[in-house]
This record gives sequence, C-alpha cells and structure tokens, in this order.
Amino acid sequence: TEGAFVHAGNTLATQRIIRWHPGAHVGMGCNKTLYALEDGIVRFTKEVYVPPPRSKETREVICRLPKGVVLYKTFINVVPTKEVGSFKLVTML
Repeated sequence: TEGAFVHAGNTLATQRIIRWHPGAHVGMGCNKTLYALEDGIVRFTKEVYVPPPRSKETREVICRLPKGVVLYKTFINVVPTKEVGSFKLVTML
C-alpha cells in the first residue's frame, strides 16, 4: 500500500501480466514479481509512456488509439529511509 515501510527483499506485488512496473529501488523477478531493493517507503507514480517508434506495441496498439491520447504506466518506487549521500553548498564566484 502507498506509504508503507518495507525492508529490502520484501515482495511489493505479484502479477501474471505486467500491471505495475519497477521504479526506483525496485527489482522484478522472472515471474514478474516486484520486490524492494532497499529499506524505505513505497510510492506509486503514474508516468507518461511513449513506446519505442518501431516496437510491436506501436505497430499494433498505438495506431488504433484516437489521436491525442496520452498513455500512462504505473510505477512502484521505494524511497530509501537512509541518507544516500550528502552535499555542501559551495559559494558562487
């Protein structure tokens, strides 16, 4: 669920067809199962999907859609709880 805390290796979703796609810090097993790669908070995002121009999906599906349709894919991301890195600001010259 959205906002849930997960540990690395936890299963996030099992699916027969790809409904959700792996986002940041999420891996996909050979059976399409999504799992966390890091400890953190689960977040779902919808992002605009533009298929590759010469793909099978473009030839068979996209050409049948009405003009101007925007496609989206849902991604499952894990936002790590530990600090990934730190930085300090440098004065501008």
